Formats: sequence, structure tokens, C-alpha cells
Amino acid sequence: MDPYLYEAATLGDVSLMRRIRDGDVLLNHDLLLQKTPKDNNILHIAAEFKQIEFFRQVPSHYSPALFWAANKKGDTPLHVAARVGCDEIVEFLIDQAKALHIRGADEESCHRKPLLRMTNIEMDTALHVAVRYGHLGVVVMLMEADPELCCLTNRADESVLFLAARKGSAEIALYLLNESPVCPCFRGTNGVTALHAAVTRSNLTSKGIVRTMVSKNPEMIKNVDALGWTPLHYAAFRGNLEATRVLMQCDSSASYILDNSGMSALHVAAHAGHTKIMEELIQWRPDICDLLNDKGQTALHAAVLGARVNVVEYILKTPKLAAIINEADKDGNTPLHLAALQQNDKIIKVLSGDRRVDMIAINKDFSKPIDMFLGDNIGEQETIRSGMVLHNLGCSVGVPFFQQQISRDFDKLEPPDKDIDKNRENQRQAPRDDPNALKRNDTKLLVATLIATVTFAASFTNVPGGFKDDGMPVLYDKATFKVFQFFNAVSFYISILAIYNESTPITVLSIHLPTPSSLIQYSIGGMVVAFFSGTLAVQPRHYDGNLLEFLFGTSWVDIVLAVICGILLILAIIPVLKSLIQISRGKRIHWLRNRVI
Repeated sequence: MDPYLYEAATLGDVSLMRRIRDGDVLLNHDLLLQKTPKDNNILHIAAEFKQIEFFRQVPSHYSPALFWAANKKGDTPLHVAARVGCDEIVEFLIDQAKALHIRGADEESCHRKPLLRMTNIEMDTALHVAVRYGHLGVVVMLMEADPELCCLTNRADESVLFLAARKGSAEIALYLLNESPVCPCFRGTNGVTALHAAVTRSNLTSKGIVRTMVSKNPEMIKNVDALGWTPLHYAAFRGNLEATRVLMQCDSSASYILDNSGMSALHVAAHAGHTKIMEELIQWRPDICDLLNDKGQTALHAAVLGARVNVVEYILKTPKLAAIINEADKDGNTPLHLAALQQNDKIIKVLSGDRRVDMIAINKDFSKPIDMFLGDNIGEQETIRSGMVLHNLGCSVGVPFFQQQISRDFDKLEPPDKDIDKNRENQRQAPRDDPNALKRNDTKLLVATLIATVTFAASFTNVPGGFKDDGMPVLYDKATFKVFQFFNAVSFYISILAIYNESTPITVLSIHLPTPSSLIQYSIGGMVVAFFSGTLAVQPRHYDGNLLEFLFGTSWVDIVLAVICGILLILAIIPVLKSLIQISRGKRIHWLRNRVI
């Protein structure tokens, strides 16, 4: 498109139009038919910038070609004017459609309506566009020109009333419902009607739009979408109490309708946490609490799956719902089973605090709620939750859970006598099966012996700082020297333990102590700490309130030395923590052994 023409259309410069209309021969007569890369003509551009005068100055012989031309998206200038909400241009184009030189009034009406009903590639009419962008004035003008526009749907099967309800445009929805001489179409995407959309908007409900829709189309209450949801499902999901009340007043039997997965509106309200909706539904139909979904689950199951503590508390406090407290689903799981499976501490606490809840109910896998909670994590759960959840669920576990633990844990924790015999047998077979096995064992014993020798000497002969004349260490009164003595002794004892454990494995609560390789790691960790503390003891440092400077020193050599010691210490601590966790797991198994039923 010519830049001058484009600029004139955006600014509304009508001088160009007047020159063409007056027959200026210096101008190209095809200039007005030029288009942009999107196939927009000058009136598309003028409509975008609401330049009504540009429309009025279009030469008559160009009018039909420009007024109703579509761009690449199928939009006419009327679509553009409806989108930007330019009432003047919309009115002008409607008048142009009326003024077409068609013989006979009936023929004029017949030709005028198709022009107003022109659709883009999405099958949207100008009315669809006006509703989508919330321009009430444009909606009124188009409806007055062609009332049947409200009965058309686009490619997504969306009616204009559905678009208004989904957008929450109360004024447009009221106009379409109350002022249209024909009943508007309610259809929407995937079976979702305008009523489905309206009940999700509290502002539409408060203005009586839901009630008006129900009065105009009562059977719409039981219409279901692609998921099987009725408008009542949507109202329950969004917690719209007023809409729920209107729907139940009109036809309370809709509360028995189940969706594709067997969920009723009561299930949806429970899962979403709306107790007021549940109360309203039960008030109209007390027996809907007996409704089960495809898995045989009640509203309490749904509340547990939705992690809604307030709904669980409401059900426990409502006498009419007492029958579903311990009701099991098709898998035999009670609500407490599901709470334990989801490891929801708060719901477990609420349910277990009610005496009516069956704490030892067994599902079809013969598992109790505590079994579901523990799952494959017998040791860690108590550590993380500090035993509170296990206390709520009870102290004893079921047989299936214990059997699972036997296969995983007790097979690894063989009796000490068997371990000794197995170790001795392995030692006898090692030279035959693996020539390098004996060498590796000898290396471990050699390293452990060297550590024991060095740490022993550091305690009696090579003490940091030396000895006084009376035989006492020179640095005895310094705290860092005492730290050195402690970790040096720890390293010595662990290395001795590694030597002993190589020949005679030691167990604690059916848990083997770490292998000599691991014990040597611990011993090295103790030596690292002893070395670092000994270094601090012999250096002339004084603690003056700056702990970092005292530990790391001020020179770069001291800092590098401290960092290296810290890294080595961390590497040595990791296997220690693993061993402590293993021992903790062993204690937990030992504790459960006496409580299995």
C-alpha cells in the first residue's frame, strides 16, 4: 500500500478521498484498492483508528468493493469496527447495507442480512466480535438490524450468549435475554452451554441472569458437557451458592446426575472444599450422600483426595453423613486409607481424632491405614514427622506391610552367627575365587594398623608442643589441644575397631557395623580434625571475638589449609551419617517387630 494512502487512512485525512471523488485525473484510480500484506484495504485501516469521515468520503463506485472486502483472516471493516467498538462506523455500514440498490423490500432484507452475517475464518460474525470485546452499543445496533444474529454459532460452536456469559458481561447477557425478539442460542464449546458459563460468574447470578436463563430454557439444567458436567456441577465447583440454590429450586433431581467418572455435584463440592454448597444440596436431597463415583467413593473420599480439611470436619460434625465415615471404596479403602496414602497429616489427625473412625480397617490388599502411610519408607517417616502421624494412626502395622519389609530389609539383616560363618567361608574362598581379594583385605588391615600406630604415638610421644619437665603437655590448658586429644583418641579407637571387625563382624540391633573400609574413612576424618585442632594449638593465635579469623587465620596459607581440612572432614562425615540412618532404620524395624498383628 502506498505510504501516503496508509497515513491518510490512519489520520483520517479526507483530502485524498475528495480529490478522487472530484475526478482528479492526476491520481491513479486503482489507488484505493491497494492492500497491506494482511490484505487490509484503506477502510480496514480507517476502522482500526475509528476514522468515520474516511468512510463517508469513499467514492460511490468504490463502495461495495471496499465496504465488504475481507482480509486474510476473513474480517471485513465491519468486524474491525465491532472489535474496536466504533458505533459510528458500525451504524454507517449497517445503513450502507440497507441502502443497496436491490429491487423490492423483501429482496433488500434478504441481501442486507447476509452482509451483516458475513463471517471470518473462525466463523465469527461482527456480533460475535462485539460481544467478545464487550461493546454493548455495537451489540444493540447489530441486533436491531438483524435479531437472528444471536442464533448463529462460530466454528467452535460458540453462540453470542455463551460468549457474553463466559466473559461475565452482565449487560450484554441481559440485553440478549430480555430484549431480543427471538430466543438466543445457548450453545458453547464442548457441550458447555451459556448456563454452564453463567453459574461460574457470581456477578451474573446476582443480577438474575441465571434465573432468567433457567426460566427461558428449563431443560438446560440437565444438559451435560463433554465431561458429563451439568450446570450444577459447575456451580458446585466454583462455590456459587446462589446459583446452586436457583438450580435446585428449579429441578433438584439434577443433583443425581453423575459425570463421566461417576462424580456428582456433591463429590465436586467436597473436592473443591465448599461446605455451604454441600449443605444446600443435602437440604434439598438428603439421600445424595449415598451417591458413589465409578471407584465406589463417597463425598468424604473426594474431600480427602482434594485435601479439604474443612470438608472432612464438616462431614464428621454432620449426623446425616455419619454413614459414610468408614465406607470403603471398590479397593476397600476407607477415607482414612486415602489420607494415609496421600500422607496428609492434617486430615489424618482430624479423622483419627474421631472415635467413630475405624483405625484398623483393612482394605482388599489387607493393609491398614498405617501400612498405606509407611509404604516403602519404614525408617524415614518417623524421623521426618517426629512420630506424630504414627501416633495418630496407631502403633501397630498390618501383616502385609511387615511381610514386604521382610523381603526388603530382614533378608539383608542376617543373624550374626550366619554372618560369621559366611565371612569365614568368603575368606577361605577369596584366594580361589579372586586372587586380589586377600591383597585388598591385607591393605585395609595395614592402613588401619598405620592409623592406630600414628594416633597412639601422637598421644604419648609426639604430642603437639612437647612436654613440661613434670611430664605434662605444654599446651594442656588450651581448648584446641583438648579437641586434638579427643579426635586423636577417636581415630585410634575406630581404627582398632576396624581391625577387630575384619575378623569378627559386630552387629547392633541386627545391623552390621560399617565395613573396615568405612571405619577407616571415619578414622581418617578424626585424624583430619585432630590435625587441624593441633595446628591451631601450636600457633600463637588468641581468640578476640572473631571466630573466623581464629579458625582460618589471616595468611592465605592458613586459609587454604583450613579449607582443605574442611573438605576432607565433610567427605569423612557423609558415611557416618549414612551409618546412623541405617542404625535408626534398624531400631525402627526392631520396634515394629514387637507390634505386628
